[in-house]
Amino acid sequence: MRPEQKNGEGFVEAKNRDRVIRLLDRPDIRKLLPSDFQFLWSNKTITDNRTGDEFYSLYGVKGTPELTGDVVVNAQASVDPEDNRPIVNMEMNSDGAREWARITGANIDKRIAIALDNAVYSAPVVQGKIPGGRSRITGMASANEARLLEIVLKAGALPAPVTIIEQRSVGASLGEDSIRSGLNASLYAFIFTVLFMVVYYSSAGFIADFALLFNILFILGVLAGFRATLTLPGIAGIVLTIGMAVDANVLINERIREELEGGKTLRAAIDAGYSKAFAAIFDSNITTFLTGLVLYQFGTGPVQGFALTLMIGLAASMFSAIIITHVAFNIMTDKGLNPHFG
Repeated sequence: MRPEQKNGEGFVEAKNRDRVIRLLDRPDIRKLLPSDFQFLWSNKTITDNRTGDEFYSLYGVKGTPELTGDVVVNAQASVDPEDNRPIVNMEMNSDGAREWARITGANIDKRIAIALDNAVYSAPVVQGKIPGGRSRITGMASANEARLLEIVLKAGALPAPVTIIEQRSVGASLGEDSIRSGLNASLYAFIFTVLFMVVYYSSAGFIADFALLFNILFILGVLAGFRATLTLPGIAGIVLTIGMAVDANVLINERIREELEGGKTLRAAIDAGYSKAFAAIFDSNITTFLTGLVLYQFGTGPVQGFALTLMIGLAASMFSAIIITHVAFNIMTDKGLNPHFG
């Protein structure tokens, strides 16, 4: 946390940022600056609503921080109950509280820059001396910005240094090999599943395989419609969906078998099989869908890709297993064709 020097904030167009950096790094310019002085950039740009131009804030601060993050005991993003503005409540230990009272008392109506890795995340104006080490930071534009500041303050309080233990670079060819292996695994899973359904359920297996093919095409169509990139986690989600889709067909076919063994006609057995299997299929799919929803909401990157394909696949498998196969069986029975269930 560094008090700003006099006239300590300026604005630089984003397109000119590199030019200003080169200018400030010139030896003749650096000689003109006080020894205990430093320029820091804001962590993000601000946009001029009239012109649409983006600007970085450039802060002139003391070179030596007045306080470091190890004095911060806790930080919590919240909402001001009076006007619903996002705020961050910060608490310091006893040593930090003593220094914080001195710093804020000496810098009333000035900004205090809160920086991490030489980037300023907030520069609130000191309204008055703050004793006790408990502060409320305002001025954030959104709740997300408040949560980010909370993370920055907590990160500064971490006593453990970050050490790079291992670093790896993955080339494009290795990535292509991984994608190719994933696609091959999906193809093998599809082929083995198709063969099993045909061998075990005879003509009813063919209908299940048709629904499975529709399921995969539906997933790929939705991904293409959203211009999504098919990654390895996404391929894993498709493979899992294949298993879920076949599971629904197995439940239905086994139910129909039981109804046929009970003496019902083929049409009645099909209708009863779908009716009795629906609850089990719906329960298993909805619980898995909710799991995928949680993964997508709280996960990042690859986890979200897996969750997205899984949820799309579950919706498609419910439709294909319950609607498409049922319609196919009804068409066959209407035409006098009797599907065999193994």
